[in-house]
Amino acid sequence: MSLEHSSLTASELHKTTYKYDLWRGFFEGVMSSGIQTFALFIAIRYYNAGEGIKSLIAAGPFIGMILSLPLVHYTAGKGLKKSWCSAIPSALASVCLIIGAWVPSLEIYALMITISYILRSAAIPYLTSIYSDNYPHHKRAASFSKPLLLTVAISSLFGLAGSLILEINIIYFNCVFTIIGICSLAKAWAINSMPSKVIEKSSHNHPFGNFEYIFKDREFGYILLTWFIMGFANLWVLPLRIDYVASSTYEIEASPMIVALIITIIPETIRFLFIPFWARLFDRMNFIILRMILNVLFGTGIAIFFISKNLLIIGIGSALIGLAFAGGSIAWALWVTKYAPPEKVSAYMSVHVCLTGVRGTIGPIIGYWVANQVGPTITGFISCGLMILATVMLLPEIKHGHRKMLASS
Repeated sequence: MSLEHSSLTASELHKTTYKYDLWRGFFEGVMSSGIQTFALFIAIRYYNAGEGIKSLIAAGPFIGMILSLPLVHYTAGKGLKKSWCSAIPSALASVCLIIGAWVPSLEIYALMITISYILRSAAIPYLTSIYSDNYPHHKRAASFSKPLLLTVAISSLFGLAGSLILEINIIYFNCVFTIIGICSLAKAWAINSMPSKVIEKSSHNHPFGNFEYIFKDREFGYILLTWFIMGFANLWVLPLRIDYVASSTYEIEASPMIVALIITIIPETIRFLFIPFWARLFDRMNFIILRMILNVLFGTGIAIFFISKNLLIIGIGSALIGLAFAGGSIAWALWVTKYAPPEKVSAYMSVHVCLTGVRGTIGPIIGYWVANQVGPTITGFISCGLMILATVMLLPEIKHGHRKMLASS
């Protein structure tokens, strides 16, 4: 049970939240590895799933992001604690993961895995709001980064351990997903143990009212547009990367260990090493220039990944993608704090999360279709081209980013 928020000092709030967030980060690492590597791998290699099923599984986390906006709206003002509302979806996800692990049916597996990761993503705004309430402004980025580092490290380690289990016999995926399900339940415990306030009453009469800020704040809306282009180019090839190295369709058909190495271990290790570097840059440099650098890294990494069937070249592309994700994860989580008025950070963030969900939901479907039409190599080059377009579109915003940097210094 979470502690009473009002009974704790600011120091106690920070210390207690940080303690349980480290536990959350640990268990989240296992879940992250599950969705990045094993969920699609089992659908492809064990069940021989079609494009529709694979697209559905890949879209699960992003459907949850879309649903987070109405979920927050309809739980607002009901006297419910943020920690409880964030923990319950994780507990329900645990049940779905274990059912999907043991019922021998592709349809049940796909449905349960998809629902579990919808639930995982739907709770993001509640957790972000807990951070905003409990972490002091000047320590928020540092406090946020440590559990993130733990998540990345555990994701890599579990990716390795899980792949070794599947190397013995792929049927043992039920054990792998049982472990993921148990960690989802443990994550619910960690979140529910955080002190939290009740969810504030919404200022809008309908769940999508916060979208008005796209039009009221020109800079915010324009950056969201460029982010949508960049994010779409990134997310539509996210599940295709697994298919590219795991499926017989593209004649690579790598072993579970190699798939985990390329999809999880290499990029997550690079991400772990460079998160502190990008965190320092985020605090010190023009955000627009930082975003442009990340776009170029993403585009280059994706193009290299799909340009060859040579595993070494694919691994280099994966490493560049991991380098970009190290900075991208920080930028994604914190950039609105540089543009939103302090009292509207959560409102701005809800729009950003929802739009991420939109592009993540439709992206894999379109990505698989395009890859079937023109092949993965051309698809990778199209992604790189869209990244370059988004980068060029940001050029006029450099001066605004410089002004924001000076205002916050």
